[in-house]
Amino acid sequence: MIHTHPYSRFSRALIAFIFLLCPLGLTACFGNKAPERTYFSIDYALNTQPSEPTPKYAKTIVIQNISTALAYDRQEIVYRANPYEFQYYWYRLWASKPRKMLGELITSHLRYTNLFQHVSSTIEDKLPDYLLDIDISAIEELDVSDTEWYAHLGLRFTLQRPDDNTTVWTYQFDAKRPVASNQPVYVVKAMSELLDAELVKAFQDLDRALSGKQSAAQTAPSKATSEPPQATLLNKP
Repeated sequence: MIHTHPYSRFSRALIAFIFLLCPLGLTACFGNKAPERTYFSIDYALNTQPSEPTPKYAKTIVIQNISTALAYDRQEIVYRANPYEFQYYWYRLWASKPRKMLGELITSHLRYTNLFQHVSSTIEDKLPDYLLDIDISAIEELDVSDTEWYAHLGLRFTLQRPDDNTTVWTYQFDAKRPVASNQPVYVVKAMSELLDAELVKAFQDLDRALSGKQSAAQTAPSKATSEPPQATLLNKP
């Protein structure tokens, strides 16, 4: 008969008890508490934006597809200090993925403009008059230096008429805005202000296109944001 030493049973029981007391692992047991996650969301007030008193065009529009460049299709906020590397805040995250977050904001803003009789994110009983596709090419923090940060946002809009698959309007912007203080919360604040200002211009351009006037997108090329100079990347929580 094989006898198990009583101390072996005691040791195994003690180890199991220690792990029960330390759900976050041994690191937490020794006092190195993991940072708490913080969630951010882009937001701004609509009540000061241009809006028609009644729907200007008796048309329906569906925001059909919102795509995101792969590097930004995640909840972790992106920060960069050169054109070649992407870094992520592991404990500072978007409240939802950028395509969902921006999709809801753009839908709300477009409804507020009252350009269309009906704005939706789904095709209902019949094809709408227009389908809008949105591509998010950039949503990030740019760290030019330890003291100079920018919010960077890039979007492209494509409006199609589904009955004949004609593209009737395209518009894009790639812009950045300086951050008041070098903290992620101020990056999000600057990005909110940036999206607010750029959507106003985009929807005014859409109005010109629908009214038969030549849009700004047709008369002048979009100004792309130049990449920041190379800098040493810092690891951030």
